[in-house]
Parts: sequence; C-alpha cells; structure tokens
Amino acid sequence: MPAKFEKKRKHDSKKGDDAASSSKRALKQSRQSHRPHSESVVAAKELWNKLRVKTNTAEQKAQMMKDLMGLLEGKFNRVALQHDASRVVQAAIQFGNEAQRKIVIKELCDGGNMIELAKSQYAHFVVLKMIKCSVKDDESIRMIVKTLKGQMSKLAVHAVAARVVEFLFANFPAKRTTKLKLEFYGPRFGLFNDGDLSNSIANPTIETIVKNQPSGKEPALESLLALINKGVEKGLFSFAYFQQIICEYVTVASPKDVRALCSSLVDHSIHLLSTRAGSRVVAECAAYGTPKDRKRILKSLKGYTRSSLLHSDAYIAMLRVIDVTDDTVNVQKALLAELQVLPEKKKKMNVLGEDQNHENNEGKSPLLELALSDTGSKFFLMLLAKDEEAKKKFFDPAELEVLRPNPTIKEGEEEVPTSKKSANTRRVELLQYMKNLLTECCKSHADLLLQSRCGSKVLRGVYETYPSKELTDAIVEGCDNEEGDGEVMSVFEHPVGHLSVKNLILSDGNSASKDNTVAVGLAQKYKKTMVDDIAASNRGAFVLAALIATDDSGDVKKEVKGQKKEINSRIKESKKMSKPSAGYEALLKAIE
Repeated sequence: MPAKFEKKRKHDSKKGDDAASSSKRALKQSRQSHRPHSESVVAAKELWNKLRVKTNTAEQKAQMMKDLMGLLEGKFNRVALQHDASRVVQAAIQFGNEAQRKIVIKELCDGGNMIELAKSQYAHFVVLKMIKCSVKDDESIRMIVKTLKGQMSKLAVHAVAARVVEFLFANFPAKRTTKLKLEFYGPRFGLFNDGDLSNSIANPTIETIVKNQPSGKEPALESLLALINKGVEKGLFSFAYFQQIICEYVTVASPKDVRALCSSLVDHSIHLLSTRAGSRVVAECAAYGTPKDRKRILKSLKGYTRSSLLHSDAYIAMLRVIDVTDDTVNVQKALLAELQVLPEKKKKMNVLGEDQNHENNEGKSPLLELALSDTGSKFFLMLLAKDEEAKKKFFDPAELEVLRPNPTIKEGEEEVPTSKKSANTRRVELLQYMKNLLTECCKSHADLLLQSRCGSKVLRGVYETYPSKELTDAIVEGCDNEEGDGEVMSVFEHPVGHLSVKNLILSDGNSASKDNTVAVGLAQKYKKTMVDDIAASNRGAFVLAALIATDDSGDVKKEVKGQKKEINSRIKESKKMSKPSAGYEALLKAIE
C-alpha cells in the first residue's frame, strides 16, 4: 500500500503530544533553574503542597514550618517576587507561629523592595497576607507602616497596589495609618509635618487639616486633585479609600472646581454608591453638575433605583439626584418608572429543580417594601414635605446638609442657581407622577404601615396631602387588625401602631375639615365599646385620650365618662401587678 494511503495510528499522535509536553516541561525546569535560590524554591513548593492540607495536625504543621524556615530564611525577600514562590511565602506567614511570622515580616520590610512587592501582580498577595496576619501585632504594624511611608501617593494610584492600600486602611487602626494618609495631601503634610497633625488627629481629613493649618488648603486640594485624576485614569472608582479622597475634595473645593471634575466621575456613579463617601460624591456632582452631567448620572443609575433606595449609603445620592434635576420627565422615565412594578424575584431551585420561592405577591404594592424601609421611605417623605421646615422632621442634620436647598455656582461675579425650576415645582411634578400608586399602597396596606415606624410616617403624609374617604376607611379597618410581629395583638396595643393611630387623630385636630377623618371613623366604629376595644390596654388608653381631645361634639368624652369606675379599677389593677398605668391616668384626666 502506498505510504500516502497508510492510516495514522492514534498512539502515534499520542507519542508526539507526550514528546512535546516533555520538551515544554524540560524548558520550564531549565528556566526555573536559573532563578535565584531555585533548589530551595522547588523543595519549599513541595512542602507548601503538604502544608496547605486541612487535615494536618498541629505537630505536623510545626515540623513542616520548621523545615520551610530552614529552606527560605534569609531568602524570603527575593523569592516573594517569583510568581510560583509567592504563595509559599504567604503560607509561611499564615501557618508560622508568632516568632516565625515576625522573622518573615521583618525580612520583607527590611529588604528594601516592599513597594515592588505591593505593585507586583503576584507578590502583592504576600503584602496582603502580612497585613491580615499583623492586625493584632503592634510591632509588625509599625514595621509595615514605616516601610510604606513616603510611597503612599504612588501606591494609591497604582492598579495593583491600590488593593494593598485599600486593605491597609480597612484593617489597620486609623491612629496607626495617620502618617500614611497625610501623604495624600502633599509633601507639606506627609513628609515635613512637625508631628502635631499625626499625633493629634486619629483619622485626618482635609477639613481637619484646613482647621489646623488654613494656609494649607490650596496645596492640599491640588494634591488631592492630582491623585483623583490619576485614579480616574486607572479606574479605581470601586475602592473605598479612593471614594473618600474624592469626597473630601468635592466637599471642600469650590462649586466651580466640583463642576470641572464632574464630567470625569458621573459615568461611574453606580460604582461610587457602595460607600457613604462615594454617595456623597454623586450627590455633590448632581448638585453642581450641568444638565448634561445630571443626564449622564441618570443613565448610570437606571435600573438601580429600588436597590439604591434600600441601600444604607446609596439612598442619599439617589434622593439628591431626584431633588435637583430639572428634567423631571427624564427622572420619571430613568428612575421612577422602575418603582411602578414589582421587582422580579430570583428563583430558588431545590435539588429536584423545583422553585422554592413560594412568596405570594398578588395584590402587593410595588411601593410597600420602600415605604416600610428606613431609607426607602425617605424618598416619599421628601416628596411629601411641603417646605424645608417639614423636611427637618424626617431627616437628620447630616442628611439635611447633603439635601441643602438651592445650590448655586459663581458665574462671573454673580451666584447662579444650578437648577432653573423651583424646588417646589420639581417636587409637585414628581409627587403627581407617584400619587396614584402611593395612595393605592396606603389603602391596600394600611394595617402594615400603621405598625411600622417608617411606614406610619408615609401613611400620615399621604393622609394629610391626599385626604379621601377611601383612605380613611382603610386606616380605620386597619386598626381592627389583631396580628402583629408574629403574635395576636391589637393595633391599639402595638408599640408602634398605637402611636401611629394617636398621631393621625391629633393631626385631625389641626385639620380645618372634620369630615372623613380617622377620629370620626374610629368614634363611629367603636361607639359604645371604646373602653373595651380601644382602651383594652394601657397604650390604647393614650389613643382614646387623644380621641377625646379632638372630639368637638363631646360624645366620646360622654361615653368614656360613663365608665370612669372601670378605668379606676384598671389603674389599681395595673399598679398592683406593677404594670404601666400612665395611659389610663391620662385617659382619666381627659374626662375630668
């Protein structure tokens, strides 16, 4: 048979592959043999393979660590830079005893190439392991901080070393890293400070620096801006320390300087929302940015409205963006449209492939989760607050500082508002868009909202802004619910529910119209059973006292007064059993 028609046998190709693999393996070994301390590294890698086994006993680990130290002591500094040996050094730090760990850390710190280690794709894991295992060792912390001193400005904007900087600030005590953080503000503070700042301030910020040295404001801002520009080029937006640097700059720099920086940041708004500092950055960019900047922020945040409003830090940025954007139609389309529908629940599958998520969302309002949330409810409260004075009831001073009204920017010699529409016009337009869904949520879930500290504020706001017979009836019916917090409990007895009902009744007292109020509805529903149903508990007695105070007809007072003997009896019984009786005493005072 001619040679060209002969079949190629399978084992012939296998032999060829084996020969190629052997050749590659030999070439690899030849290259590794030319590295420093190659023999020690090969032996150390074999030990490392055994050392990382989880079933090792303490005695076996101690013996293997003793052998490893014998192989690499005095060589850790060089081998840590080798990609395959760096994990051996990590193991020495992790599994070594305190004395062995200090030997390794001291050698790495004194070797003179710590900065090179921090910048290396593989060796930086050694530095991370050093930091992790030194958290409770003051001596090791001092060595590491001393070695990194003078290099922080370079490390902070390096794509790999940024992980080291992030881990360092997250794990070491703030007092220990003060000198390192001061380097961010320039050589004047990092290298030439007289020690007053590093000794007196545990966690320095540009505000504290300016307070101590007013003349250092401009140099510090210039240094921060240089770091920010380099960090933006490297895409370091997800690092907490970098977000803190940007936050310090935008809160101290002039509105004009903040606007100049906005275009570099706004497209990454969603990445900045992971921390309180990053959220403040987005809030300031929204406040002082151009209409185009705000449009880009909306584009970045689209699809994340609900999750941001429920996030402990991100919500404040979302509120600020909604608060200052003139283009309310775009806000509705990009952000608020997401809130009009229930979020899709991820399927939880069991081993048989069956969906284990049995939650029934039928009839559930898409706004309920937000209304019951501490952060999400503030979105509705911001829209329902008619003026700045009303806002103060719902927001703390730190939030009010971020949501300050009418931000302005200097153009020429004149201060010009960054938004053309008035704040109230924007608020009314957005509230009108949310009105139907918000009122429906309150009608459908009045019982749940009454028993929630946050939800009750939203319910009261809607009740005062959009009063209706349907809503009043829903609230009155909600008071009849006797289930709360997993146990049978009347709303009048509920720790939050009774206060919610009481505040609604007192709100009716200030209302010009007395028709279709909760006070009237409750008086009619519980006529002739007020003491037995509403004042069945001490907390309920406070509610009934409020009902008497707002009843102009005097019918409620007359009915309760007829059961004065019963109220006195309950006071005596409560005192006898050492139970609170202040509610009954307030009720007794109301009828006298």
